[in-house]
Amino acid sequence: MTLTKHHLYLLAIFLLPFSIGAQELRIFTKADFNLVGNVKKSTVITKYGKEEFYFNKDGKLNKSITRYTDQDYSITYYRYKNNEILEKRLENYRDGVFDKSTSIAHILKIDTTNNKHITEKILTYSKKFLDQYEYEFDADDKLIVIKRINNEEVDETTIKYTTTDNEKEQAFYLNGKILKSVRESYKTNTKNEKIKTVLTKQFLDGKPLKAEEVVSKENGTIIYKDYFVPDATESKFVFDKKETYTYKPEELVIDKITVTKGKTTKEITYMHQFDGDKGNWIKQVISPDNTYTTRKIEYYPEEEISTEEKTVKQ
Repeated sequence: MTLTKHHLYLLAIFLLPFSIGAQELRIFTKADFNLVGNVKKSTVITKYGKEEFYFNKDGKLNKSITRYTDQDYSITYYRYKNNEILEKRLENYRDGVFDKSTSIAHILKIDTTNNKHITEKILTYSKKFLDQYEYEFDADDKLIVIKRINNEEVDETTIKYTTTDNEKEQAFYLNGKILKSVRESYKTNTKNEKIKTVLTKQFLDGKPLKAEEVVSKENGTIIYKDYFVPDATESKFVFDKKETYTYKPEELVIDKITVTKGKTTKEITYMHQFDGDKGNWIKQVISPDNTYTTRKIEYYPEEEISTEEKTVKQ
């Protein structure tokens, strides 16, 4: 199906609550966009237009713009305080006119009187109530309960934590049924490198849906990913395929991904053009499909960053 402009607007509306609500209050940084250095703005050219990402001097995402045309675009604003997110606002513009009915605001209120409690209200700009999330934390500041409240239902997700010497796990239960589990473990290989393994399992109505195991180095580079699917009885996960990652000699940038599924092997090769010695790529070509992505990156002046760092230290 071809995504029309109308479909893209609806997609943004229905996906938005889950980027903050439902699972976690996540703050996005330049690292989530494969960017390093004093990045101020990154513009990515896409098939439907372009995406613009703006970062503050701490590297946090504070604004993004999705442009379909010069007259049709969406702006998302983020507001923070003391490393907490307080607001996320999505504003849609059609034919150059602000569309109040499809624009959405996430307003968060943080109460630290006892254990931290966060209330997130999701409203349209026309004041229509959509959802409310209640986040409850324990004495160690771990998220333990998420309540979703709207005009039709109340859902409760509980999070349980298990920790051993080399492993920790989070298990999410939606109304008593397992929804997701994330298990993280560490070991040291023969080269004395610290290796991290994260196994994420997802469930639907308590039954296996999909799973992914990511093995990476301490610097964040992925060694390989294993994918799992439900077996014929939908009672357990079985191995599906493996992706092995290789990198360019002097860059933390993917050179090739080798996909192995049964006896079939496929190689996906990445070629990059870099912006001098800044460490970020500005053009990426993927073969054998011969698709490409280009991006333009703007940086904060070095003296601006240095002055701010000195102020903070003082």
